[in-house]
Amino acid sequence: MTLADALKGQKVTIVSMDLTELGVNRLTALGLTPGVRVRVVDNSLKDASIIECRGSRLALGRGLARFIVVK
Repeated sequence: MTLADALKGQKVTIVSMDLTELGVNRLTALGLTPGVRVRVVDNSLKDASIIECRGSRLALGRGLARFIVVK
């Protein structure tokens, strides 16, 4: 399952990121790394997924969220 598939309010753990090295580095700088638990705040927006990670809320583009594998 990807982050784009997760439901509002669901808590998931990042398993992997199927991105280029640059993409992985950018997400790592934001605190998104494999093993981190995140809560989906809102996934109903057409072009963004809003998540909460380590006490901060982040908006990720829907296309990017499709490459973040979670469980």
